Order: sequence, then C-alpha cells, then structure tokens
Amino acid sequence: MAMKSIQLNYEKNIAYYDDQLGQQHIREVMMENDFENALRNEKFEVWFQPKYNVQTEKIAGAEALIRWRKQDGSMVSPGAFIPLFERDGLITRLDEYVFKKVCQIQKERLTQGKPFFPISINLSRASLHHEGLVENYTRIVKENNIPFDCVPIELTESAAMYSIQIKALVDMLVASGFKLHMDDFGTGFSSLTSLNVLPFDVIKLDKSLIDYIGNESGDQIIQHVIALAHGLNMKVVAEGVEKKEQAAFLQNMNCDQIQGYYYSSPKSYEVFDKMI
Repeated sequence: MAMKSIQLNYEKNIAYYDDQLGQQHIREVMMENDFENALRNEKFEVWFQPKYNVQTEKIAGAEALIRWRKQDGSMVSPGAFIPLFERDGLITRLDEYVFKKVCQIQKERLTQGKPFFPISINLSRASLHHEGLVENYTRIVKENNIPFDCVPIELTESAAMYSIQIKALVDMLVASGFKLHMDDFGTGFSSLTSLNVLPFDVIKLDKSLIDYIGNESGDQIIQHVIALAHGLNMKVVAEGVEKKEQAAFLQNMNCDQIQGYYYSSPKSYEVFDKMI
C-alpha cells in the first residue's frame, strides 16, 4: 500500500505506511463495493454547470458533471471517487451512465419544446480505449432521436497527448456526427500538436490560464490563444472564471463563452432547468 501511494509520483523514493493511509484504503474499498448499488439505484446524479455567451451574458450551454449522493443524503466529493474509478476501470461505466442521462434529458427537452442547448460530456482516457465506444455512444444518441451536436464530447488535453493512438477513434467520433471539445487547454505540453492533429470544434481554456488575467504576459498568452483558435475556426470557452475583471477581459478579447463561479456554480438539473 505504501508503494502504491507513490508509484505515479517520480519525485518520491520513499513512502511510509500509517493509519491515514490505511483509512484511505478502507474508504476506497467501500466506495468500490458501493459502486454497483449506487449505479443501479441512481445515486449518481448529473449536475450542470452553465456556459454563458460572453456578449449576451445568457446561458448558451452547459457541462455535465457527476455527483454521488450517499444513502444518508451526504455527497461524496468527485475528487475522492473519480481518480479511484479511473484507476480501477469503473470510470468507463460511469462515463456511459452520464452520457445516457444527458441524452435522455436532451430528448425530454426537445420533445417538450424547452430551450435547447448543447450539454457536453467528459470522456476519461480509459473510456477512449474501451472497445466499441463509438458504436455504443452512436447507438445511444440514435435511440434518443436527438442531434449529435447537442451532446458534444470533452477530451482532456492529457488524453489528447496520445493523439497518434486515439486519432482513429476520434475520427470515427467525428464521422458519426459528434462535436469535440478540448478540455483543460493550457495544462499540458501537447496543445498545439493536438490542435493540428485532432479535429476539435471548441477549446476550453483551463482555470490556470484564466488566473493569470491581469498579468501582462498572461493577458498576451490568452489573447493570442483566442486569436489562434478563431483562426482555426474553433470556438473558445473560458473555464474557472470567478471575477468580474476576468469576465470583462474575456469579453474584450472576443472569447465565445464563459464557465465558472462568476456566473454560476454547478447545479442540479431541477435548478438548472429553472435558471434557463
């Protein structure tokens, strides 16, 4: 257990076992044991963080996020269970669960004549390597009789680092009709290569870039990234916007959409529906 705690951390050569590590292991085993019941009883809830049009400041879409509500009503932090499920492979089933829920919601909105916006869904790196992904997700969209572009798929920049390996799969997704968003742009080292190789429609500027707004070099980087994306016919979404000054700067830079606590935190579907 001590060795596993640092197996992906190349800056540490020594790890010590202690009670805290033991308690963490127990919590992780319990979460893995609870996974099947939680999935079957729909204890995983899809929440929505709105994306706002920069110019009109109105909702123009959303990102689907997962929350886990326990039997006692308390919530499990996504930071506790998502990395665990990414390691043990359960994330592929959770990704599909979220995708199905969002497709059902979009079908309901379309059928009822409600305002209709794209709702993006995150795909983990494990899901990208899961056999039959494209066929399965394509079937789910067709079964719900909704447009493919209303459920765009977000890939993290770290997943896009493996562009050569996943290019064939990404091409299949695009050929099926899906729109692709690059999430967390600015956190890795492969951004420009990925933009050149993979057919993204949207790039999402990571909060780490947005936090540099107000710094001269940071402002220049964001300005040129937005110009580059627009030159490649891509739209730009700024994530993690929390301050009025950040929103004003992005508006001046002709950023397309803003997502962050300045406008709204993630909401349950009932609240999100009322906001629209």
